[in-house]
Amino acid sequence: MITKLLNLPIRYQALLLLMVLFSLYGVFDHFFDGILPIHEWRKTDSLSIALNYAKGAPFLEPQTQLILANGTRNATSEFPIIYFILGKLWQVFGHHEWMSKALSISILFIAISLFSDVMEFLFQQKRKALLFVFLIASSPVLLFYSDSILPNVFAFAFVLLGAFGTFHFIRSKQVFWLGFLTLFFALAVLLKITTLICLLSFGGAYFFYTLVNQNQSFKAQSYFWFSFLLSFILILVTSYLWYSYAIRYNEKVGSDLFSTTVRPIWEVDAETRKAIWKQFWKHMLPGLFHPSMLFLSVLFFGYATWKKWVHSYVIWLVIIGLLGLVAYFILWFWVFDVHDYYLIEMLFFPLILFYVLIQFGGRISRSENNRRIIFGSWIALVFFQAISLAHWSFGKENILTKNTPFVSQFVKGNWGYFHFYHREHLGQLQACAKEIQQIIPKSDTILCLSDSSPNIQLYTLGRIGFTHFSLREPYPNETEQVKQIIRKGANFAVVIHEANWEPNKDWEPFLTKPVFQKGNVYVFDLRNF
Repeated sequence: MITKLLNLPIRYQALLLLMVLFSLYGVFDHFFDGILPIHEWRKTDSLSIALNYAKGAPFLEPQTQLILANGTRNATSEFPIIYFILGKLWQVFGHHEWMSKALSISILFIAISLFSDVMEFLFQQKRKALLFVFLIASSPVLLFYSDSILPNVFAFAFVLLGAFGTFHFIRSKQVFWLGFLTLFFALAVLLKITTLICLLSFGGAYFFYTLVNQNQSFKAQSYFWFSFLLSFILILVTSYLWYSYAIRYNEKVGSDLFSTTVRPIWEVDAETRKAIWKQFWKHMLPGLFHPSMLFLSVLFFGYATWKKWVHSYVIWLVIIGLLGLVAYFILWFWVFDVHDYYLIEMLFFPLILFYVLIQFGGRISRSENNRRIIFGSWIALVFFQAISLAHWSFGKENILTKNTPFVSQFVKGNWGYFHFYHREHLGQLQACAKEIQQIIPKSDTILCLSDSSPNIQLYTLGRIGFTHFSLREPYPNETEQVKQIIRKGANFAVVIHEANWEPNKDWEPFLTKPVFQKGNVYVFDLRNF
């Protein structure tokens, strides 16, 4: 049995390794549960679009559950191909959230396993290639969101698939692989335009490497240069067309639900800037990889470069990649206040450093035992940090999570609060959603008064309507706004609150006719107001 496994192609070994790691990290433990913390807001925005595709929304007219002030539910941002595919799956097989998780994980697994072919060629050794796969699959932030429908995960997977296509195109010169790489790189940028940082880093590094280190290669490699230039132009044109359409579409329907622009550092005041920097460096960065790993890999890269072990292209790649990260931070600085999933676009840079470390780390010591101790310690650090953070993020309480030195008290407190709040609010709504759906007809409109997000509770209940997010119109108080929403068709109000909660006084006139109560979840009839 072991011999058969050792003789399997690298991609199948990588797939098996991914399944084992994700099982140990706890990713599959909540496969059939509803959405969990964190960022339920962003997750349900995406799922809401998919749900409306399942109900027949046109591909170029994405819709959410939230009714905007002007009466429309239309809104868009990234290219909605993933939501459309998920929606069509739901249309055929029924609305099951585990399907969204299966779609996300399967595409990620396929991408990493195919990319392992590339790494085996570069390392010329299966063991090192599998170690690289282990590192990819042990980034905590990728684990947090691997089963979500967030576009960042899909964009990362499509970048790996594009790299797989690039590898085969360079080796075969076949037009099929040129189309393959163009398709998946384009999808990556269409889903998250920030992935351009990665593409420009690799492409820019190759340009400078060719210009400085291989003076005659422009002419000798004219076929590849023309092909890659054509591919990049197609990617840029496609991305420009979609994002131009998305901006015009949102303007046409009067939607400001999704951001379609940069969030630059100069729009942040000095005090907020300082707070975001602190949040990023102290609490968010470990979600990428353990800071000591990042620091040591940078030191080793400097040492390996000094020893002239590192290929000139890789040196250029690190330089251009670092400039790309700086540009990314400057242009999207605001997102790092709480949106840790934007770290996924940064994964390419530490992976470059880890490639150097794996490739040349064995040269640190001539002793085989010393090398085993060094790499064994490194693997153990990666594994225990990943499993500690992953278990905390998934709400697992055990000896490891309670005693781990890899998770700060601040992060533990944050995750503890997220899961407590989830249990007291959304978790209870998820548990009784089917009962409420029996009370509220599918055609009815509802008002989720205690939901400050656009779609969390509306999506969970599978109903269209309004939330507290809607209470932004220029009325003197919330009472008048609720009256206006009732006039727009809201027939039921949903309120979730913990014990000893005192309702907003502006809401009290509308919370007099309860039709459902279970735990912290209340539903009130608004039809006579």
